[in-house]
Parts: sequence; structure tokens; C-alpha cells
Amino acid sequence: MAKSENQKVKTLFVAKYFLENSDENHPVTAGDIVDYLKEECGIDAERRAIYRDIAALRDVYGMEIEGGQGGKYRLISRQFEFDDLRLLAECVHAAKFISASKAKSLVKTIGEFCSIYQAEDLQREVFLCDRVKTTRNNVLLTVGIINAAMAKKQYGKPHTPQKITFKYLKNVFQNGGVKQVARHGGAIYKVSPYQLLINDGNYYLLAFDDKSQEIRTYRIDRMDKVEAVNEPRDGAETFKDIDMETYTRRVFSMFDGVQRRVSIRFTSDKLDSVVERFGTNDDIFYMPEGEHHFVVSADVEISDQFYSWVCGFRKSAVILNPPDVVEGMEKFLKDIASCYKVAKT
Repeated sequence: MAKSENQKVKTLFVAKYFLENSDENHPVTAGDIVDYLKEECGIDAERRAIYRDIAALRDVYGMEIEGGQGGKYRLISRQFEFDDLRLLAECVHAAKFISASKAKSLVKTIGEFCSIYQAEDLQREVFLCDRVKTTRNNVLLTVGIINAAMAKKQYGKPHTPQKITFKYLKNVFQNGGVKQVARHGGAIYKVSPYQLLINDGNYYLLAFDDKSQEIRTYRIDRMDKVEAVNEPRDGAETFKDIDMETYTRRVFSMFDGVQRRVSIRFTSDKLDSVVERFGTNDDIFYMPEGEHHFVVSADVEISDQFYSWVCGFRKSAVILNPPDVVEGMEKFLKDIASCYKVAKT
């Protein structure tokens, strides 16, 4: 842009300087702005012109610029408060489905909404956390393809939701390390996508599987070579019967199993942990049992993951009903114990 053209939008450059260089803890002066305009933008300006620009930014654009006395100005508020941006950055970092390199890039983008000083704090605070994250960088691209396939409108025009195809990956030992390879010899999965879910920091797709004719869940970061197919979705009636809140609550860690109504007795000190897992909806029943115990009845997916969750409470949890689930727990514990008996011999 030529200097003469820059001169016409001088006030916008002043606004840009405030957004990048000032916050409640970092004041700037008219002299700072004059130097910036000359060195960075090729604009010659007097201090009196800067005062007029600041007044215009306050009165016309609504920028909350505080000060003037002593020649120092601070940008007090902006579109996003710093605490809001920090929360967004922490959420990005906590998401396991976002790779470390992508998280760093996203946090840098979030930092563009605050001053350069706050952006530095944002990066430092984010790196204080340590989470196991995916090594795949295409997760958000995959999510975009899935959302486009599910969309009922594209580019403002009606769109029929489509099926997608992909290869599903698993971890194996290979060449002295752990590698991801396609399941079933690279078989192509074809599904009708219906809902994206986030659970424990991981992204999942809830979809109607062409082969099994069932609703199934898939880890997004394990889906590879995802493509939309020019075929309308199937399974609408099956998906319609699913109550999402109930479904996500009863599926432990997204592992499939047979749904059963179970009753479990816990010691009273575990109530917070149990409520956190099951919630307090009308279909969840809690009943005190004596002074030191309570019983919860809920629908769960019976699987090894469910039994493992109960084991985590040690003697503080006992499955009471139904009898076959109690027997399943006994077998689960015996199978584990047998491994250690073999190890001793």
C-alpha cells in the first residue's frame, strides 16, 4: 500500500497499535504511536492528530481507551476478555484430539485477539499443562469433512446429508516401535454420520454402519482418508430413537456392550464420584442404605471397561443386581487373579 493510501486510514493503524500493544497493564503514549506510524506504516503524524484519532476511536468506534493525563493511554477492554481467551486456550490444549503442533498454532491465533504481552502469558500458561495428545495433524480437517457431509445446507443451498468412507486405524508394534495401521487389512468403512461427540478430551463420531446396520462410535483421530460419498444417509429411524444424553452417560469411555439395568452399592463417601458418572436424571435412582452406604440403579453398557470402573472403587463398591452381571464381575476378577497366579509359578 502506498504511503498516501496509508495516510487515509491512519486512524485504523492507531486502533491496530492499541489492540496489539496495549492492555490494562501496558500503557502507550502518543509518542509511541507517532514512532510506530512512521517506522512501520510510512505515515508522518503529529501528536495533535493522534489525540484526534484516539477521540474518534473512543466516540465513534466505542473502543474503551482510558487515560490522557500524563500522556499515557490504556486499552481497557476488547471483543474478548483475557480470561475468556485463556479459557479457550486451555480447552485447546486439553483436547487430546488436537495435536501438540496444531494446539500451538491455534493458541497463537487466539493470541491475536489480545495484546502481545497477554499473548506471551497465554503461551506460557498453556505449556504448564501436560496432556497425552494425538500425533495426527488432520483431525480438524476430518471434522470439517464430516460436518460438510452431515450438513443440510451448503453454500446457502439445500444439501442431502451424505455417507462417508474411511479406513480405521489401530496401534501395532512394528519395526521396534508403535505404529498405526489400518484395521482389517485396510478395509474401507462406509457409514452414515449423525453426531460428533467429545468425551474425556477425545472426539468421536456417532454413525450408522452400513455393514452391521447398527449405530456405532468411532474415534476421529483413528479415522484415515475420510471422504464424502455421493449416497444419502441411512439409519435415520435408528438414530431418531437414541436419547443423546442417556446414550453418552451410559456408554463408558465409548466402549460398546449390552445395555443392562444394574444396582451397585457404594460407601457414602463415594457419592460425589458416582453422581459425576451417572448424573441425577429421572431414570437414575439413589437410595441410602444404612448410615454408611447407598445404592444406585442405572442403565449401563456391560463390558470389561464397566467392570474395571467398578474395580477402581475396591471394597467401596459392590454390584448387587442383576445376577448375571454379578457373575460377570466374579469371572472378570478371577481372570485377572489367574494372570498373577501364573506369574508366581
